[in-house]
Amino acid sequence: MSKHRTASHRCREPHRARLVAEDSAGHAGLAVLLTALAITLPLVAMARDGEPANKSERAPVSSVAAPPSASPTSGTELPDGEVAAAAGPVPRPSEPPASPVAIPERGSGRFEVAAAPAAPLEDATTYRVEVEKELPYTTKQVARFVETTLSDDRGWAAEHRLARVDGHADLRIVLATPETADELCAPLDTDGRLSCRNGDDVVLNAWRWHFGADSYASKLTAYRRYVVNHETGHALGYPHVGCPGNGVPAPVMLQQTKGLDGCTANPWPARVDLAGH
Repeated sequence: MSKHRTASHRCREPHRARLVAEDSAGHAGLAVLLTALAITLPLVAMARDGEPANKSERAPVSSVAAPPSASPTSGTELPDGEVAAAAGPVPRPSEPPASPVAIPERGSGRFEVAAAPAAPLEDATTYRVEVEKELPYTTKQVARFVETTLSDDRGWAAEHRLARVDGHADLRIVLATPETADELCAPLDTDGRLSCRNGDDVVLNAWRWHFGADSYASKLTAYRRYVVNHETGHALGYPHVGCPGNGVPAPVMLQQTKGLDGCTANPWPARVDLAGH
């Protein structure tokens, strides 16, 4: 209703103004009035939200739009939660997939061996890294992670010389699907969800590798370091140990996948681990 009244009111104004102009100033007054109307009438075309109804009349974006806000600076996640500084603003990450990457319960039992970068150290305990073919992890990724863990001075490297090879080795470290892991761990009962050391085989259960354990919450990188150190520790002759006290870092040879017994999660060997050798 208000729109019609406004239009009607504007239609009457030219008639009234024309009469006034003729009575007072003649044609010169009429010219002034027509100029004013030429400026005023386009306002009728304004949309309700205040923007011009005709898109061609809008001001250029560069003159009216605020600059887009930059995405928060983020970095690349590194092992143990460290973050590498980003070079500048980066795009916001896309939404996560509707479901996690599938870890098959059973694979073919065929493994791919990771190529080794160098000859082994003299008098070192050698190990070979293998990944079951059906898993969504490359041998290069897994081998690099295992090697950086076992060569870290916070780990067994402080007490043992370890070297990765791609031929004959003292230890075989494998990432396997749950059912293949069960077969490699037998007669140990790993129930499709636990890792083990059985003879010369260090068997990492891919389900655990992918999902971690409640004891480590969302710290998946730290959990993976723990399971590599724990099972390799068995291969080096270290037995299970208990939690030495509430609130202290857990020994790496504590079965942290099953619980912490009052300790705090810790992926590296502690003094109590070394004392049990």
